Amino acid sequence: MEAAVSRSVAQGVRFASIVLVEDHAILREGLRALLELEPDLRVVGEASTGADGVRVVQSTSPTLVITDLAMPGGSGLRTIDELRAVCPNLRVLVLTASCTDEYIGAALSAGVDGYVLKDASRAELLQAIRTVIAGRKYFSEPRPRDHVH
Repeated sequence: MEAAVSRSVAQGVRFASIVLVEDHAILREGLRALLELEPDLRVVGEASTGADGVRVVQSTSPTLVITDLAMPGGSGLRTIDELRAVCPNLRVLVLTASCTDEYIGAALSAGVDGYVLKDASRAELLQAIRTVIAGRKYFSEPRPRDHVH
């Protein structure tokens, strides 16, 4: 991976490195495929659990982690604390189906940089990613409950 990063930097191509932490393989694969279409974004690691996500972040030092809050084997909120402990400048974007006030409040308390619902459009997700990478906060607009599945 270091060679790919070096070549990209040598060619003047800058990109944000991203780690995906999501327990559903099809969602990780879909996110990777979507992000690989963007020249300024690069997925450098994936994990299906929070604990594995912490290990991947520790070894890759990415710009951004995209993670769910609800995963087997523990709290996504605890994972966010552990991610920040191993990579203090890490930006964290939550991608979740949970849109309750309780989840949003807990994510805010955990210090996430962004919160996007899984029913967001591709354009909204990319906007959220780029906003968070730029150092700003991004939170999805609430949608009517009958549209969130």
